[in-house]
Amino acid sequence: METREVYIVSAARTPIGDFRGALSPLGVVELGSIVAEEVMKRAGVGKDCVQEIAAGMIYKGGQKGNPARQIQIKCGFPESGYACTIDQQCGSGMRAMEVLSQQIMLGKTEVGLAIGMESMSNAAYVLTNARSIRSGDQKLIDTITYDGLNCAICDYHMGRTAENIAEKYGITRQEQDELAYMSHQRALKAQTEGKFKDEIVPVAITDRKGRVTVVEKDEHPKNSSLETLGNLPAVFKKDGTVTAGNASGINDGAAALLLMSKEAAEKYQVKPMAKIVGTASFGVDPAYMGLGPVYALPKAAEYAGLTLDDIEYFEINEAFAAQFIGCERELKLSREKVNLNGSGIALGHPVGATGIRILVSLLYEGKRQNITYGAASLCVGGGPAIASVLEFL
Repeated sequence: METREVYIVSAARTPIGDFRGALSPLGVVELGSIVAEEVMKRAGVGKDCVQEIAAGMIYKGGQKGNPARQIQIKCGFPESGYACTIDQQCGSGMRAMEVLSQQIMLGKTEVGLAIGMESMSNAAYVLTNARSIRSGDQKLIDTITYDGLNCAICDYHMGRTAENIAEKYGITRQEQDELAYMSHQRALKAQTEGKFKDEIVPVAITDRKGRVTVVEKDEHPKNSSLETLGNLPAVFKKDGTVTAGNASGINDGAAALLLMSKEAAEKYQVKPMAKIVGTASFGVDPAYMGLGPVYALPKAAEYAGLTLDDIEYFEINEAFAAQFIGCERELKLSREKVNLNGSGIALGHPVGATGIRILVSLLYEGKRQNITYGAASLCVGGGPAIASVLEFL
């Protein structure tokens, strides 16, 4: 059976909100619905053409069943369509895109909507074994940590995995703080120059008194000095090097991509942004989960019939500065070809959304640079990193 080509025809994201910040009144279904509506508007096609929605997220507790299907019905997509909600930890959004692209390649779907979304501000507290409790005090569990930021396999915080990488490669505190400083400066510069305006859809928030606030830019970038970063305490290990300043944030946000087969794009007369030419996941030791892109990126490039030398620009999520530097060293990447507008440390990391957020950023920066091939990747809790390669059209 001959496989079909898969095009990205529309892409958008919300601003990234800080924890308990401007976007916190909205749950994941609201955030996902905003970007779903926006990519359809940008593509200029009707919702009746969308056969399938796949959404990636981590914190589903208290969000009701299958948020992807909730978005499908809320936004007025066909009831006959199908929807799934996917959890591959931080790779969830990109995995949703990969699942849809494979559906299109096989001819099972013509048009699909991939969403990455997360409201970490609304992650639930849970009381385990509550149905068997008879009496006495009980402990609430914070699912932000329990279901995401703690490694389920190593049973310690992801920040400790970054400490492991720092120790493995001899990455100093100074190097990590310098990377964090650069990320924030790049993001602030991009905001000043209006580089995010094309990719961001403004979000209107109505408070209890009916007042409307429009959120138009990412909340997380900060004009911190190297001295300020250097004064922050290590968080995850005594005499460690990983701090709140050189780690990504806890954030809210959503991003979406509209995918079509080549035939569907021609039918609906939609101009493609890029073609998906390679995707791959690769598992690594959970204790060094941050190094996953070192292996996922070359594998995705190989599936595309390329090598990393053919890739002109990269978006690689900064979960932690130590993690990024470890990947950078192994892949021998130039910083002039990676994350030119900041990444997770500066922009924030709404975990389930980030896999698609970095693809959205890749699409718009790649267009500005007039490149042919670009790639995006991110590490994943537990080890199964994911990567994608795009051919710009």
